[in-house]
Amino acid sequence: MSDYNKGLYKSWVPKPVQLILILIFTTLIMSINPVNTGNISLMVGDLGTLPDFMMMANFASFIGMATSMPLVLRVKMRFRTKEIMTVSLAVTAVLSFVIGTTHGSEIIVASSFLMGFFKMFMMMEFILPLMFILSPDGKRGKFYAIFYPFSIATGNIAGYYLAELAYHTTWQYVHLLTAGVCLLMILIVVIFQHNQRFVRKMPFSQIDWLSMLFFAGTFLFMSYFLSFGKTLNWFDSAGIRISFWGTLVSFTLLVLRQLMLKRSFVSFGIFSKTNVQSGLLMLLFTGVFLGTSSLQNTFTVGILGYDIVTNASLNVMMVPGVILAGVVAFFWFKHERPIKMFIFSGIAAFLLNTVMMYFMMVPELNYESWLLPMTLKGYGLSALFIAVWFYILDQLEMDEMLQAIGLVLVFRSFVATALFSSFFAWLQYQFQWQSVNHLAVYMDGNLMSPQLALSGYKNIQLNAVLVANKRIYGLIAIAAIAMMIYVLQHHFGKLRFTRFRWTRGRFSRALRSRKDRTSKVANTRAIMDQ
Repeated sequence: MSDYNKGLYKSWVPKPVQLILILIFTTLIMSINPVNTGNISLMVGDLGTLPDFMMMANFASFIGMATSMPLVLRVKMRFRTKEIMTVSLAVTAVLSFVIGTTHGSEIIVASSFLMGFFKMFMMMEFILPLMFILSPDGKRGKFYAIFYPFSIATGNIAGYYLAELAYHTTWQYVHLLTAGVCLLMILIVVIFQHNQRFVRKMPFSQIDWLSMLFFAGTFLFMSYFLSFGKTLNWFDSAGIRISFWGTLVSFTLLVLRQLMLKRSFVSFGIFSKTNVQSGLLMLLFTGVFLGTSSLQNTFTVGILGYDIVTNASLNVMMVPGVILAGVVAFFWFKHERPIKMFIFSGIAAFLLNTVMMYFMMVPELNYESWLLPMTLKGYGLSALFIAVWFYILDQLEMDEMLQAIGLVLVFRSFVATALFSSFFAWLQYQFQWQSVNHLAVYMDGNLMSPQLALSGYKNIQLNAVLVANKRIYGLIAIAAIAMMIYVLQHHFGKLRFTRFRWTRGRFSRALRSRKDRTSKVANTRAIMDQ
């Protein structure tokens, strides 16, 4: 056990090499995704399937990560580090190969869920050492200020290079390359990592596998509902109705199951805490802004005609803002300042991004105009991820935190984002057709040639998309102002009106002393009169 606490690697490996290996493995593990969002259009075109399958596969990977979170500590107590890494990397390599060679959309969704499930085990093996390296004093805020910007920037940069690789080769090549990288990482693990146990060997007997099944089923049903709702016209489809009731039934069974267990799989008691309730509400706020990614893609691809590489490069423009938010957060937590104004700054950055996007909805936009709004978006995303995550988990005990991370993770990365992405897609469709109807009033087919009418139809559609996007961005800007007002009036765990109470007590003491002096003067005058 003492050997284990020295690090992840064998004693003969130099410390600088250990640190380099930790950084390399962390970067590669975070870059491994079953579905790269920048390559979805290539996958859809090549497989001849609906883009909804690929979106569901992307959500399924986050659901898999959240499902495995309650098992992380138990797995770490049951297996050695080398065993966890070798098995997880081997499974990831096989699943990446399957995704790169299959033509079944359902297989891609299932493989994405399993890849996310095993990815969490690998990430936790490196997150824990990084936590002690980056924050030896145990202050989690400083660790989040470094880790989240690093993870967001890594994902955006890796997404760009993977999109460029897929554009010049094929999207299948990316997954085959991922499988090869995983096999190389297994070789490094076998050579360098030690074979010591974290603690004594613990059994799996106390894990409730039925609860895990209900947990995964709840959010997988929900992902189908939110991914395919618009395409299948919501409740007009039998599949949507089944997924809706499947979500409700699975969640009900999950809650009832936790009430019967001595050691629950997930903890719902945390939702009685004020910081968790407020934090989830602010994660919902974050989902509003993240849901605009679908609007941005519609604009860049459908109106401006960007290819996947140019479109992915926009996410790289977020990196300066992401890093800036990390620097600000590090010094913010170092000096232990209240997080209210830091959260306010994140929402304010998103508001400025939304306002700029509102005025950028024009078909002649140049590429350089994206730099400032994407930088603001990066700052807002990084700031809210850091501060809200810290605020939610700040007052939780270790056992509660381990059980709560899965629920909070799936709410942040899937529920909030998918909910508003789906809502905005439906809203855009409604506004677009409303705009087409308004423009059609000024057109008369009897006075126009068929060629002229058809040539004008494209411009009508493009203008309808721009008008729909502007209306949605305007509504989001109004909502952002309401969010900022909420943040300003929220206490964030601090006592409100403390100065008022102190002043009131001081006024009472002054009033009493004044009454005493008045009574003394009155008694003196009465004696003198006598």
